[in-house]
Amino acid sequence: MSEIDTSRVHYLTISAEDDGQRVDNFIRKRYPNLPKSRIYQMLRKGEARLNKKRLKPTSRIAAGDQLRLPPIPEGERVAQWIPPQWQKTVAESVLYEDDNFLILNKPAGLPVHGGSAQQYGMIDIVRAEWGEHYAELAHRLDRDTSGCLVLGKHRQALSAFQQLMNDGAVEKRYWALVRGQWDAHCTEVTLQLHKEAEKIVVREGGKTAKTYFHISREFSEMTLIEAMLETGRTHQIRVTTSHLNHPIAGDDKYGDWSFNQSICERGYRGMFLHARSIRFTYQDTLIHVQAALPQAAKDLLEQLEKKS
Repeated sequence: MSEIDTSRVHYLTISAEDDGQRVDNFIRKRYPNLPKSRIYQMLRKGEARLNKKRLKPTSRIAAGDQLRLPPIPEGERVAQWIPPQWQKTVAESVLYEDDNFLILNKPAGLPVHGGSAQQYGMIDIVRAEWGEHYAELAHRLDRDTSGCLVLGKHRQALSAFQQLMNDGAVEKRYWALVRGQWDAHCTEVTLQLHKEAEKIVVREGGKTAKTYFHISREFSEMTLIEAMLETGRTHQIRVTTSHLNHPIAGDDKYGDWSFNQSICERGYRGMFLHARSIRFTYQDTLIHVQAALPQAAKDLLEQLEKKS
């Protein structure tokens, strides 16, 4: 099995999911135990290089870039203590596994990478449960998004999956609970998205983001929609639905405060966005996986059904 040996100088290919990040933030998320002082030292001294060139902490990375990193000592890669309940939850979340991929039903509220807000993430729990080099993240989901998360078990699988995503050959479908009655004729939306500070905004000249929508269930004040991505832009579904005046329930970045409060009053915490299914072909094998909704989301839908 081919794997990245981080005890030596190693190279990382930037995926579409990490496009546009600052390089210092990217390194910090990948190695949450690596001291910030060491990150800035390796950037200042040129130990870390992007496409063979020196870079600054504020430099932005792009999909397809090659990032060279110096050896990362084992002690600086080991995850922090992980609550046993989180480890148990992730261990029981396996949806699919073969020699190439591990697909998990990511719980809401858990980031894929550890960071300053939370020192451990999905990848840290995977390493604690299955071993340091068992699998690596093939893409990302937001902290509050649940559902299908793909990890690759070797470099060939990771590279192939990321190429499939770049080629639009990975079908990803999401369920989202949004405010109001969705227009059944609104089935295809194309926007131009631009990153502005810590948010994504709709702006002419931005990156094209195309999303297909379908109504799954209707309630008196909300709609459960299915969204299928043709492009994979950061926060694409969240920004698109908000732009259409149908913010996602519990979205504290692009959502509506009063709507979110009404959801909390119904006993639901977090954002109702779920990666329902993923479908792709690798080495002539069709992989199609579906993830069940979290129990809290099921309970909320049942509550809304009774009220409608």
